[in-house]
Amino acid sequence: MNLRKALWIGVLALLLALSPASDMMPATVSTVQAAPTKLNYPKKNLLVGETFTLKLKTGKAASFKSSNKSVATVSKKGKVIAKSPGDVKITVTTKAGKKYSCKVSVRNQVDFIIFAGQSNMTNVGKASEAPAVKDGAAYEVLLTKKKLSPLREPFGVQQKGKVTKSSGGTLASAFANAYYNETGIPIVATSTARGGTSIGEWSSNYYKNVVKSTQKAEKILKKQGIKIRHRYVVFFQGENDATYNISTAAYQQHLELMLTNLKSKTDIEKCLLIRIGEDLNDPTSYDRIAAAQTITCMENPNFVLISTIASGLDRKYYQADGVHFTQAGLNKIGKQAGTMAGKYANTGVEPSMKDPRYNNTYTSNSN
Repeated sequence: MNLRKALWIGVLALLLALSPASDMMPATVSTVQAAPTKLNYPKKNLLVGETFTLKLKTGKAASFKSSNKSVATVSKKGKVIAKSPGDVKITVTTKAGKKYSCKVSVRNQVDFIIFAGQSNMTNVGKASEAPAVKDGAAYEVLLTKKKLSPLREPFGVQQKGKVTKSSGGTLASAFANAYYNETGIPIVATSTARGGTSIGEWSSNYYKNVVKSTQKAEKILKKQGIKIRHRYVVFFQGENDATYNISTAAYQQHLELMLTNLKSKTDIEKCLLIRIGEDLNDPTSYDRIAAAQTITCMENPNFVLISTIASGLDRKYYQADGVHFTQAGLNKIGKQAGTMAGKYANTGVEPSMKDPRYNNTYTSNSN
């Protein structure tokens, strides 16, 4: 035996002597369990009258069962129908006897929001860059189809025509998420915004579209058994009026007339106003409109200012034309507007916020 071989035998013997006896036992072969079968929806928020189908991601279900049929029923094929407000557990049993459950929360109360204004309230953004709306946070009322659909971008296009890849995004999704974070109450929304419109047109003509949309939407909600807690019009407009050199006093007069006309024919409570931004090509051109909007919200209790951020956004949040916002800009505006609107809906106290246009803190005189 050569020296190297003898050395290796010695090392091996030493290791065997030092190893615990348990380490010398044959290894136990453990059975790796397959990943548990999961449901397509582990939890779901619904409005009364809404439905969805519960499925296993893998395998087949043997049965479905509702813990409270007065809140929600479930068919043999997993179709869940929301019946009345409350919480319920839908249990799915597999053919192997395993059980999985989905927590369902059913509500029958919403806040109704009408988005109105001109181009920056329409589809000027990029829908793919808008945030996804949280489950159960917001719905779009499809007036022509007489039904509700979960709100998603491009908001408003489903109502007006075919959704395409080029359909633009809005601030509605960011607004909806922020509002829901504050209130826990879902919104039902519809869009009546029109690009290139003046405040005079809104006070004399286009307010009628808001009235018609509101009346149709309320019928749909009533038929579905859904109650409305608050009714607001969210208004974002003024670029055309700056171009037309309308005076501060004239703009304020038309803005108040628009809401007076709306309130005379609907139960809309307030106009929640998103203040105009800036024209990067002519930085002072929007001053008169911004002043009119600010003064109106400070002095008239029927108006609530919910966003000042538009006038403080950097150039990167604007499109090349210097007037329209990118989707990133719309997301920021929508988030602030939704947060402030939600705070107001909860408390009835008009919100205060930093005001980059006037370099101060905006506070309404109506508080």
